[in-house]
Amino acid sequence: MSKFKFDWGHGIALGLGSFMIFILTLIFLADDTGDLISEEYYEESLVFQEEKIDARNRVKHLDDKPEIIDQANGYNIQFPEAIVPDSGQVYLMRGAHKANDILLPLDLNSRNSILIPAARLTDGEYDMELTWYQEGKPYIIEKTLKWNMP
Repeated sequence: MSKFKFDWGHGIALGLGSFMIFILTLIFLADDTGDLISEEYYEESLVFQEEKIDARNRVKHLDDKPEIIDQANGYNIQFPEAIVPDSGQVYLMRGAHKANDILLPLDLNSRNSILIPAARLTDGEYDMELTWYQEGKPYIIEKTLKWNMP
């Protein structure tokens, strides 16, 4: 009757096998939050020149532009009296977590402004896209905002 002898070759094989199983386990158990910036990336890139670049250029030619004011109760976006938007939206995108993105319709109050309340904001950086339409033409302001809870 022969007795099994454990030598260095068996140890190397066992070590490599254990390492491969460990790595494969990490791969399968990794939590992938791979949120895409946009599900319709290709379609949006086709209209980029037509709409976004022209809309940004329109904003550059405005005498008075909307002002984004960082306040304790949130971000206040103040439109000048000369700008009366027909419609629009404010989109604050949080690159790390799509769940923290904020999309608000552009409903201006009597002072021609809109407040993004602090209760909806989390600490960190947002990419803001302010879009509005006036006389059928789009206008876009893009800005990076950093929110720190006061």
